[in-house]
Amino acid sequence: MTGTKTQKSSLSNPRKLRNLLESPKVEHILEAHNALSASLVEEAGIPGLWASSLTLSCAAGLRDNSELTMSEVLDTLESITAKVQIPILFDGDTGYGQFSHFQQLVRKLCLREVGGVCIEDKVFPKTNSFLRSEGQSLAPVDEFCGKLRAGKDAQSDPDFIVAARTEALITGLDVSEAIDRTERYAEAGADAVLIHSKARTFAQVQEFLSKWSGAVPVICVPTTYYATPMDAFQQAGVSLVIWANHMLRASIGAMQDLANHIGRSGTARDLEDKIVPVKEIFRLQDADGLLEGEKVYLNQGSSTSAVVLAASRGRGLDELTRDKPKAMIPISGTPAIEKMLQSFRAEGIKDISIVRGYMPEALAPAGASFFENPGWEQTGELGSLSAARSALKGDVVIAYGDTIFKRYILQLLLSSDAPITIAVDGSCSFLDSGRSADRVKISGPSPTRYTEEEFVLEQMTENLSDAEADGEWIGMLRTKGEGTERLVEALDEVLALPESEKLDMCAVFERLVARDPQAVRVIYVQGDWIDINSLADVARGGDV
Repeated sequence: MTGTKTQKSSLSNPRKLRNLLESPKVEHILEAHNALSASLVEEAGIPGLWASSLTLSCAAGLRDNSELTMSEVLDTLESITAKVQIPILFDGDTGYGQFSHFQQLVRKLCLREVGGVCIEDKVFPKTNSFLRSEGQSLAPVDEFCGKLRAGKDAQSDPDFIVAARTEALITGLDVSEAIDRTERYAEAGADAVLIHSKARTFAQVQEFLSKWSGAVPVICVPTTYYATPMDAFQQAGVSLVIWANHMLRASIGAMQDLANHIGRSGTARDLEDKIVPVKEIFRLQDADGLLEGEKVYLNQGSSTSAVVLAASRGRGLDELTRDKPKAMIPISGTPAIEKMLQSFRAEGIKDISIVRGYMPEALAPAGASFFENPGWEQTGELGSLSAARSALKGDVVIAYGDTIFKRYILQLLLSSDAPITIAVDGSCSFLDSGRSADRVKISGPSPTRYTEEEFVLEQMTENLSDAEADGEWIGMLRTKGEGTERLVEALDEVLALPESEKLDMCAVFERLVARDPQAVRVIYVQGDWIDINSLADVARGGDV
């Protein structure tokens, strides 16, 4: 699924809900409080929704005490039915007043293609079942039966469900009273009854079911007896189980954790890899559908692509690369290149080309295109980039396939408006480690605090002295439009030089800077990446 209502079912939503109630096996539905949560429920394969008054009111910042108006609820329900194709059973509290109010509600629910409504036998305004429950008052049975008949008379869809919920057990009355009430509600025309209980086990509801006549299907809400297996519900004769508030509860916990972390640290940097990317929001909004429409109606161009250079075996890693190239070394159980591709896809980069060399058959991630560099040992990264020359057009991210990085670095590159942008680590950690690095001299040192100042590359070579080096290039760049054309021109010129196979990307950048001192924009980072060149790098890769 795409999270979008794309194809209308031949069955009405009331018919779908009725099919769930009449199914020979116990079915279940899950709470949703807006169109987004409804989309997630539908994508999970759950066949129906419970629009809970508790979670709808909470999402609106109100109490579950009939404070959310009928109009406000109807707007939310309409946005849900416009988004998903699974039916809603709406928690209609006490029907918003007397019988005439309930009739208005039923008419408006039918117009909005809601599958059904459940109302409870308490007095208006309602109070949540788990608040001062034994002090709550139940409506007179005859009055509630009249309200049910009024609702059935008002429905415009013959399959629309009116379910009657008794709060008898909630208020402290016994099972016999619950049976008496629900039998009367079934006689009044209710299509199903909901037996509610605050007991910690299924026993009380099970006793009710053992005495139930079977006149209409029975619904239960195991908020307090959630450990009961579905087989027990099936054996007892439950038709429909409602998980009534779990989506909102889960989202609240996740949002509290994130807010507290940002409140303590003042940054979201450490959280970015733990939360869904913004691209997932776009997917759920069907942003791709808009993009497809733009291609048809607005003739807009394509998005950013990526070229990954992953041809090498990796010196000093012979044991790990005996049967695979360096980019396929597992980092915390996931190949290094797959971690990179996950970040690309999360940012909407789907057109991904990989240049292979050593053991190409072992490097074949799904969804990528491939270029081959059979002379990878002699030509290195320039030969690999040349092999993918036809992919160097438009907006392109170029990266070494053995680089592990935090996703925000990619986001910074993508947000740059410069024709050519590179990511530079200003920590200069290579000075202490003694490892080789693509050392860079920049127009200014790495800032110690946030600044809007723009930095440009002045020089890139392994031969820069410690005093001259402002950092190292991490093996990632992004080019746009004319910047891509400039890069290709510089690449071709370098490859035409004698013994070009001994040169590397530094030579390309040096040529770009020689032509235009402002040609290459620099984005500074401080760590948060690793170039896999040793066993120690492999071990540390899981920390990035």
